[in-house]
Amino acid sequence: MKIELLSKTKRFQLLTIRKLFIISIVCLFIVQNSSTSSAVSILRVEPSVFELQNQAFYNLRRGRLVEVFKNCEELLAINKKSILAYELLQVAYAAIGNVDRAQELIDSLKDASTNLSLTHLSKGIILLSRQKFDEAIEECQTSITLDKDNPLALYYIGRIHTDKKEFDKADEYLRKAVESEPELALAYTGLGINYLLQGNAEESFKYYKKALEIDEDEHMARMGLATILVGLKGYEKAIEQFKLVIKKVPTFIRARQSLAALYLQMGRFKDAIEQSVEILKIDPDTTQAYMILARSYSYIDNFDDAIKSISKFIEIEESSFEGNYLLGTFQIASGDIKSAKDTIGKAESIDTGRGNMMIASALINHIEGNHDTAEIYLKKAQEVTPEIHHPMINIFLTNLYLSQEKVKSAEESLKISDNFINGFRSKNLDLKSNGEIEKSFAYTNLAIFFYLNKWYDKTIKMCDAALALHPDNPITMYVKGKTLIDKKDFSQAFIQLEKTVEIQPDFISPHYDLAKLYLLMGETDNSVEEYKRLADLDPENASVRLSIGNIYSRQGKIDKAIEAYQQVIALAPDSPVGYNELAYHYAESETNLDEGLEYALKATKLAPNDAAILDTLGWIYFKKNNFIKAIESLKSAVASRQNSPTMRFHLGMAYYRSNDLKNALNEFKNSLEISARFQEASKAKDMIRLIEGQLDQTQK
Repeated sequence: MKIELLSKTKRFQLLTIRKLFIISIVCLFIVQNSSTSSAVSILRVEPSVFELQNQAFYNLRRGRLVEVFKNCEELLAINKKSILAYELLQVAYAAIGNVDRAQELIDSLKDASTNLSLTHLSKGIILLSRQKFDEAIEECQTSITLDKDNPLALYYIGRIHTDKKEFDKADEYLRKAVESEPELALAYTGLGINYLLQGNAEESFKYYKKALEIDEDEHMARMGLATILVGLKGYEKAIEQFKLVIKKVPTFIRARQSLAALYLQMGRFKDAIEQSVEILKIDPDTTQAYMILARSYSYIDNFDDAIKSISKFIEIEESSFEGNYLLGTFQIASGDIKSAKDTIGKAESIDTGRGNMMIASALINHIEGNHDTAEIYLKKAQEVTPEIHHPMINIFLTNLYLSQEKVKSAEESLKISDNFINGFRSKNLDLKSNGEIEKSFAYTNLAIFFYLNKWYDKTIKMCDAALALHPDNPITMYVKGKTLIDKKDFSQAFIQLEKTVEIQPDFISPHYDLAKLYLLMGETDNSVEEYKRLADLDPENASVRLSIGNIYSRQGKIDKAIEAYQQVIALAPDSPVGYNELAYHYAESETNLDEGLEYALKATKLAPNDAAILDTLGWIYFKKNNFIKAIESLKSAVASRQNSPTMRFHLGMAYYRSNDLKNALNEFKNSLEISARFQEASKAKDMIRLIEGQLDQTQK
């Protein structure tokens, strides 16, 4: 008997009145000609089969696969040869990614299948998993031809179009799936994915939430929600979502992998290790878990376990460039230069054109004293790496030339090495070299390499090795100071940077970091003095005046802040920063609003798509009671930077003053969802209470 998928949310009308009448007569005949017990058995068993079939289809069309498995298990307990149960299972297995089992069932039912719509749907899902998109669409369309009311097939066609980046087509079919079955949470998840891939996180978020309202166990929606939260830097909330998925499905490797990767990104290395270990208990061949383990161990200075983990990765993926490259760098960090040279050589044989491999080879050759070979590798690296990495290569060249006492070449490379570490300025830096300290520069290069990889303990050890040979090397001293800052050892960082300034008073970079450290320690006056020294050393640098202005603004020294911001404009008239700071200051203080508007418009002209500048312009309009223009600018700001609680608060205020209470309430709630600790958080809470009270009064 062929049973089609349920129509909308109605139950099957499996049996017509006539059929029920016939069955009743048959049952009565059996009762008359059989024992009491056998008749009761028939009357008890048969309706349960139909009910289970009904439930199984009901759950399948809603994508509730766990329930489908349960229903089929019960059907098979009643009848081990239930063709319908196996037909339903083939779809369910294909849908959860167990395509081998799904294909086995399709093959075993080849001549016995009664519901070909389900068979074609299963084949379509399997073909999708193999990225045979056109064939997959054909199978799903055939499934729909056989059963027009087929929301799952519509959903999978939408999924296929999403994978093909045909977003409009995907949207069309996913919406058809929702129309066919409003309770199909998968379709809402599909819409969420479709919007997210187009960069529309707000719409995506909405559809993921809808999917979870329908089915809180729709794990892909929860995973999508977590992905958006990661993009918005809402890491703790993302962790909550991943953990909810893992709690429901402890063996869901993708959820654990995403959580481990997030922990790694956040610097929660022990948590990343713990999660990766759990993954490997489920599947010991999960390569990404070994990769996360290796990186996590390296960041906590456990290179023995880092090497073991990446070696396991390579056992599974022997020809992986990344695996061999990482193993080589770990061996460098462990001081095993010979093994590192062999491993990096293997990485080079896998891919000869990688800049990071060339840099590692250069550093090894520098340590070994093969200066010409090291230079060749660095020059090749410059040719193949993006320009953003060139300052790093130039500082490596600087130290390589100093090892050879080629001071002029070193000075030329140094000039174009600014920002090899964030904040480094080569201006006023005096270089010295002699043959006795040759090895010091090779050690300094390794220290820089370790720093850039965030292996801070190894960085400090290598800096100390370099400084033992060349105690007055300002670059090495600066790298050590920066490392101590990143380790949050501020007192030692302060001592190290002070030493650097004593040796080279005109070296600009340590002054910047000292000024920031003073500010971090709450010594604002000392910070201002340090910035003033910088202003003398670097008189054309507008960012120094900007920092001074920001400190004065926080201190409430308004006149001095305005003076500093005006200096920013004088030094950088084509930069929007100074104009924006002045405009925002006037908006916050509600003074000189006309002048503030001029500055904001000037900033907007220079940077029309900058979210912070659009926010300033909108806030100025708000303070001038021009709420229509305020909303226009603030909506653009929020669209560009959706995770800014302050911008959402500003937009909420503009909506409120325009009597758009619902949108205002939504933005205030959004601001607090992003952060409960931003500057205007208490005001946002007050506004929510106020608006909810007003809306209650309106409803009464």
